[in-house]
Amino acid sequence: MRCGKDIFVLKSNMTNYSGINWLRRHLGEKYTIHEIESSCPTPMHIDSTFMPLAPGKVLVNPDYIDINKLPKILKSWDILVAPEPDPITGYIVSMCSKWISLNVLMLDEKRVVVEKSQESTIRAMKDWGFQPIPCAFLNYTPFGGSFHCATLDIRRKGELKSYF
Repeated sequence: MRCGKDIFVLKSNMTNYSGINWLRRHLGEKYTIHEIESSCPTPMHIDSTFMPLAPGKVLVNPDYIDINKLPKILKSWDILVAPEPDPITGYIVSMCSKWISLNVLMLDEKRVVVEKSQESTIRAMKDWGFQPIPCAFLNYTPFGGSFHCATLDIRRKGELKSYF
């Protein structure tokens, strides 16, 4: 998960220490790698555990993250604890956890695309000052993710900067 010059990683059955160390060697001093500790017994995707939303704001999964164990660099950030996800019924969710509700797509510092069925998350986003854009996307979950997994920005405006 990239935040400007900082990259957050989650050791899991998808990302191991060899991969994390490879990133550190490959990226050198231009980026800083921070490890996120998860209590999930089967961690797979960081975007259902830890989701930066805007400079100074990060959404975390209260079942998997002990906010007291987050990297010290996040001390000055607002740690937004995700609400319990609304139940998903009638869809095959594959290898996705119920916390797929954290897998959102930020369009800018305010607008956020959120799964339409996740009314609790939509309400929380509004309460936190974001402008949620509800979008039905559960048909993608059998592929193992949601908005953040299914998108990749290929062009970015602005300069690479540090958010810390």
